[in-house]
Amino acid sequence: MIDTISYAEHLQREGDFTAKQAKVLALQRHEIEESMMTKAELANLATKQDLIELRQDVIELRSDLKLLKWGMALTIAVVLIPALKQLLML
Repeated sequence: MIDTISYAEHLQREGDFTAKQAKVLALQRHEIEESMMTKAELANLATKQDLIELRQDVIELRSDLKLLKWGMALTIAVVLIPALKQLLML
């Protein structure tokens, strides 16, 4: 992060800018630096390989959920249907 006042003063002193020009340039530089990502932020971005692996994980989870759904349906059929038959015979 830059000190905009010091930077503007430097532009006036060393770059022959007017006070207004130096202030505008210093503020613009500050805004640009504020909008830039840091190295740490860039390091945390997902890579294409990360997204491919995530997609594979989602596909595997979907398969696991399908198996779980069918397993629950089978359990209901094996346990609940005989229980209902027994209940209805009473």
